[in-house]
Amino acid sequence: MEVTYINSSGESITLNQSRPFFITKIDGTGNIRQTVNTFKAPEQDGAFYVSSTMDMRNIILEGTIIANTPDEAYELRKSFLRLFSPKKSGVIRYRERQISCVVEEAVLSVSSRERIPKFFISLLCPNPFFETLDDVWHDLASWEPLLEFELEIPEDGIEFGIRQPSQIIAVDNFGDVPCGCEVIFRALGPVTNPELLLMDTGEYIRILTTMNNGDEYHIYTHFAEKRVISFINGTESNAFYLLDTSSNFFQLEPGMNNLRYDASANLELLDVIINFRPQFLGV
Repeated sequence: MEVTYINSSGESITLNQSRPFFITKIDGTGNIRQTVNTFKAPEQDGAFYVSSTMDMRNIILEGTIIANTPDEAYELRKSFLRLFSPKKSGVIRYRERQISCVVEEAVLSVSSRERIPKFFISLLCPNPFFETLDDVWHDLASWEPLLEFELEIPEDGIEFGIRQPSQIIAVDNFGDVPCGCEVIFRALGPVTNPELLLMDTGEYIRILTTMNNGDEYHIYTHFAEKRVISFINGTESNAFYLLDTSSNFFQLEPGMNNLRYDASANLELLDVIINFRPQFLGV
C-alpha cells in the first residue's frame, strides 16, 4: 500500500508501510456515491427517472508517524501539517492513477508515546474520477519523417516523409466515463477552416480562419474548462471568437471514437493532434 500526495506548491510526501510515515488505512478509492434525480406525478406509483450525477469523492488516510525521539517526531509533525495545508490543493497518486483533491481535515493526535503520533487526513475530490498519470496522445494527421543520416539516395529516388492516408482515425478511450480532450491544429502552410468531426455523434469543432505556416490552435473540451487558444508568432491569445457557432465541445465516449479531420483548403498542410486522460470510477 503506497500513496503519494503532491500539493499545489510542488511539495510531495509518500505514505507507505515503512518509516517515517506508516499508513494503516486508505478508504474512499473504490466506492462512489451518486445523486439520482426523479420526477413523481400525482398518484403515480414510483417515479420517473430523470438523471443521475456523481457526488464528490472523500478519501480518508490514517496511519502513524514513526520517529526515534520526541524531537524528531515533532519536526515530522510540523512538515506533515505544512504539506497537508488546507490552504493548498493537491493530487493523490495511488495504484498508477491520480485524482485532484483539497484537504478537508488534517489531524495529528499524540498519545502517551510521543514518538509515534497518529494522523488522520480527510481529502475531498470535487471531480470524483481517477485519471491516468499521463496524457494519451494521438497524431491524427502528421508527416512521419523518413530522412536519416548517413544519407544515400538510390537511383529511383527516396521518400522524405509519409502521411497517414486516411482522414478517419479510431481513438480508444479506455476509461470508464466520457472525458474531455485537447485538440491541436497545426499548419505547415496556408490552411483554411480546420475542423475535427466526431463521426459517432455528428459533433464537430471548426475554426473559421486561414492559418499560416507555424500557426497553432488548441481547443480544450473539458467540463468547466472549455476554451480556444491560438499560438501565432510566439504569442498566445484567446481565439474563442473564431470558433464556428455550430461547433460542439464534444466528449470522448468510453470505447472507440471515430474522428475525421478536414479543412476547406490545403488539407495536406494540416497536422491534427489530440490528447486526453481517461477517467475511472475507482481504483
